[in-house]
Formats: sequence, C-alpha cells, structure tokens
Amino acid sequence: MREFLEACSYDLEDSRIIIYINEIKQQFSPRTARKRLIYIRAFLKFVNHPLAEHIELPKIPKQKKIVVKPRDIRQILIEADSKLRERYALKVKSATLLSATSGIRAEELYLLTVDDIDLENRTIYIKAEIAKDYEDRVTFFSREAQEVLQEYLSVVKPDKLPFSKKSLLYHFGKLNTSLRMKHMRKFFSQQSDRLGMPTAIKKMLMGHSMRNDVDLGHYDFQDEEELKKIYDKYWKDFRILG
Repeated sequence: MREFLEACSYDLEDSRIIIYINEIKQQFSPRTARKRLIYIRAFLKFVNHPLAEHIELPKIPKQKKIVVKPRDIRQILIEADSKLRERYALKVKSATLLSATSGIRAEELYLLTVDDIDLENRTIYIKAEIAKDYEDRVTFFSREAQEVLQEYLSVVKPDKLPFSKKSLLYHFGKLNTSLRMKHMRKFFSQQSDRLGMPTAIKKMLMGHSMRNDVDLGHYDFQDEEELKKIYDKYWKDFRILG
C-alpha cells in the first residue's frame, strides 16, 4: 500500500489512481495484478473514495484442468526403472504408488516417518502436526503399493524420513513427465470417482475440510475399520502395472 500511496504522491486524485492502476495491469500478470488491485480497492473503500466502486479487476485466464490417468502413473514407474539407480527407482516408485493410492498430500508424504506406515495393514497414520488441517487422520494404500514399499524398505533401509522432499524432487526431475508428486493426490481423487468410491469416504481419506459440510462434519463419521473395508472394496486390488 505504501508503494501505491507514493506513486500517487499521497494525493488520491482520480487521475493519479487511474494511471497507477493501468501501470499495474500492464506490468504484471492478470493474477498478480488482480491481487494488488484487490488491496487497493479495499483501501479506497476504507477511506470512502468514490473511485473504489469503479475499479475493474482483470480476469484470470482459466487453465485447462489436468486429468491424470493410470497410463500416466504407469509411465512414471517404467521410466524410474529405466533411468534411475535401483535405490532411487524404488524410492520414486514407492512414493508414487503410496501417494497415488492413498490420496496423501505431497507435503505430508515428505514428512512421513517409517513409524507412521503400517506396512502389514497397508495403513498410513497422518499426525495432526503434519496435516494441512491440523487433524489426525488415517488413510490406506493398495497391495501393489505395499509390494513396492516392502521392497524399498528391505533393500534400501531408509532413515526415519523415507521420502525426503529434496531427493524426490531431484529424481522426479530426471523423468520425462510434467507430473509431480502433488499430482498423485489428484489421480487418487479422479480415479476414486472412476472406481465409484463414495465422495464422502474419499474426502475423509484425503483430509478435506469438513467445516462447511454439516453431514460429514458431525454425523457421517467412520472408524478406521469401516473406512478400510470401504477403501479395500475399490482400491485394495487396483494395479497400475497390471
């Protein structure tokens, strides 16, 4: 706001404001310009400036939505085997399958410890301190992910944080794909819909906020055992590599 006031020489004359707004629109991308103009408009409303009601915010171009299919995940797994050393290929494949079949957030994956993963029962315990909504939750992963993860843990014997962000970003960068770990969560959401999983269960597993959903937030609670039964119906035997 200081930059805006200095540009107008602390004189909120209409012509000075209009010149500055036009400069913002020309200098920045629509998204950045929109953010800046929202603050300026709010300030002008606060001081009851009549021009506030006439500031038009730039429209943000709508980008094509990304659809992630099983073949896209399969390509990552195949490339990891062909382009990376065994230990790193196993890490990338484990992280990819774990994320793609559990719906865990990338930032949650990076902070998972070995103790957070129950390999035998295909269960991930996400602690409140690493969750986006600061709530404990549980989610699960497929048998295929279990097989690859078991090999990774037995061959590589990773330390307490088996999926460090720095390492995964580096090795993903060696693959010929525009997808990143964050897209595995998108795949889980889209594939769950394709498999017919109830949306309410998907939201619980993914840790979506329930604040604005009265039914999910207060009534439709499922314990770990029931959640796993429903998850397994759709995901337990789902395979990327066949």
